[in-house]
Amino acid sequence: MTTSPSVSVRVHTAPSATAAARPAGLLRSLHLDDPWLVGFMAAAFLLRLIFWVYTQRTWEDALITTLHSENFYHGLGLTHFKIDDPKPLHGFTSPISVLVPLLADRFHVGWGLPFQKLVSLLAGPVTVWFGYRILRDYLAPFSRAAAVLGAGYLAIEHHQILWGMAGMETQVATAIVLAAMYFLLEGNVRASAIASGLCLLARPDFVLWTAIAFVATALTCWRSRNFRPLLIFVLLVCAVYVPWLLFTTLYYGSPIPNTIAAKALGYPGYWETAPSHRWLFIVAIRVFVGELSAPLEPVFGGNGTGFIPLMRGYWLEELCLAVIAIGLFAEIVRRRWGLWPVYAFAAALSAFLTFRAPLRFGWYTGPLCAVLALLLAKGLADITGLLPQRTDAVLSWTLTAAYLAAFAVVLPTTFRAERNIQQLVENRVRKAIGLYLSHTPLETTIAGEPLGYIGYYSRRTYYDYPGLCSRKVVAWLRAHKYPRIFKNLRVYAYLRPDYLVLRRWEFQACSKRPDGAFLLDEYHLDREFSVPPEDRAKLLHAEKNMDMDFLVLARNKDLPKN
Repeated sequence: MTTSPSVSVRVHTAPSATAAARPAGLLRSLHLDDPWLVGFMAAAFLLRLIFWVYTQRTWEDALITTLHSENFYHGLGLTHFKIDDPKPLHGFTSPISVLVPLLADRFHVGWGLPFQKLVSLLAGPVTVWFGYRILRDYLAPFSRAAAVLGAGYLAIEHHQILWGMAGMETQVATAIVLAAMYFLLEGNVRASAIASGLCLLARPDFVLWTAIAFVATALTCWRSRNFRPLLIFVLLVCAVYVPWLLFTTLYYGSPIPNTIAAKALGYPGYWETAPSHRWLFIVAIRVFVGELSAPLEPVFGGNGTGFIPLMRGYWLEELCLAVIAIGLFAEIVRRRWGLWPVYAFAAALSAFLTFRAPLRFGWYTGPLCAVLALLLAKGLADITGLLPQRTDAVLSWTLTAAYLAAFAVVLPTTFRAERNIQQLVENRVRKAIGLYLSHTPLETTIAGEPLGYIGYYSRRTYYDYPGLCSRKVVAWLRAHKYPRIFKNLRVYAYLRPDYLVLRRWEFQACSKRPDGAFLLDEYHLDREFSVPPEDRAKLLHAEKNMDMDFLVLARNKDLPKN
C-alpha cells in the first residue's frame, strides 16, 4: 500500500566537502546507483540526441525568440526586427526562451538556437531524475514499477522530446517545475524557493505553482509557529524574479509581454461566446480531453494543428484520467494531504489552460502531461496495491511495460514524420519565403499569420497576426472589437503592407468577401511556394498541415504607400 508523507519545510545545510569528494557516496546520494533511473536518463539523452541529428527540427516559435537575442547583439535591441518602430518590443512570453540563447549569442551570433537545443538535451535526463525521485520518494514509494512508468514516459513520449529539441523552452520548463515539486516535498525551503522563482521565468502560467508552494510553505510554518522559512521562501523567489520585472518595466515600459495582449485580442476564447453554461461545460471537457491531456496516449502533434490519435480514439487517455482520479480519491479517503500541492497544480494548470487560455498550442501541454504521468503512475500503484503482493508486482510491471511500449513503437514513425515536415514544409516553403523576401529593400513591410520562419529569414518589418511582435496590430485589435472570423483580413486592409503572405485557402476565402476586394484590386501574385503533391504523401496526416501552400502577393507599385 502506498503512503504519502506530509509536506514539511526545513532549511538544508551544505554537505561536507569530504562526503562530496567520494564518488561512490556521491552516486548514492544522487541515486545513480539505481539502474532503472540511470537507464531512463540515458534513454532520454540518446533519444533527444537522435531526434536532433536526424530530424533537424526547428519549431516556428523558437525562431521568434531567437531573433530577439540575435538583434540584441546586432545593436537593434532585445526586440523583433522592425524598422518603423524604434522602441524595443517584448515579443516573447517566456523569459528563459530568450535568456538561454542570449548566453550563446554573446560569444557568436547564431549560436543561440543550437544552444537552446543543447540545454534541452541536457535537461531531458534532469527531468527524468526529478520525475523518478518524486515517485520513488513521495508519490509511490513502495512501487518501483510506478517510478519506471513515470520516468519512462518523461524519457520516451514523443512530445516530451519534440518541443525542447525543436528549440522551445518546454523541456527546461518541465525540468524546473518538477524540481520545484521535488524540493517542496523534500522540505528544502531554499531549493524550493529558487526553483519556484525560476518557474516564473520559465512560463507565466507557472505562477500557479509558485502560489501553491507559497501556501504549502505558509501552512507548514503556521503549524510549527516558525515563519522564518516562509520569509526565506519569499526573499529568494523575489531575488530570482524581481530583477526581470524591473528590467522589463524599464526597458519595455511594462512587465507584461506584448504576446499576452496579442493572443487575448486576436484569439478570443470560446467562453466569450458560449450560449449556455451547459455548452461551456461540454466544450471544456472536449478541450481538456482532445487537447490538453491527449499526449497521455500515443498521438502526433507535429503538424501544429492539434493532436492526432495514433490509436483508435482516446480510450487510453480516458482510462489514464480515470486512474488519476482514483489516485486522488485514495488520498481523500485515507486523509493523506501531503501530496495536495501536486494535485492542486495539475488541477489549476488544467483549469487555466481550459478556461482562460485563448488558444492552446501543443507545447503548453508538455509540463502538464509530465505531472499527469506522475499522478497516473501513483494512481496505478494505489490500485494494484490493493492486490496480493505477488499479483501486485506482476500486474504493475505488465501494465507499465505495455504502456511504455505503446509510446516506444511509434517513435520511428513520429521521428520520420518530423524530419519530413522540416525538409518538405518548413525548409522548402516557409523558410524559402523568408529568404525570398530578404532580397527586398530594407524598408519593405510584410504581413501574414506565420511569423517565425518568414520573420527570421527575411529580417524585414513583419506585421504578424495577432500581433505577437507588432504594436500596430495589437493597437488595431484593441480599437476594433470585430468577431474573430476574418479579423486578420481587416488588419491587412488597414495596414496595406508591401507584401502579403497568405495560405492559398486564406486568399480564396478572403478575396471572395466584399471587404476583401482590395486583395484583387491592389495586389498581384508575385510567387507561389508549395509542397508538390508527390511529396505530400510522405507527410504523416498531411491533411492536418496547413502550411504546405502559400501565395506571396505584392502590392501594385503605382499605389501610394500606406
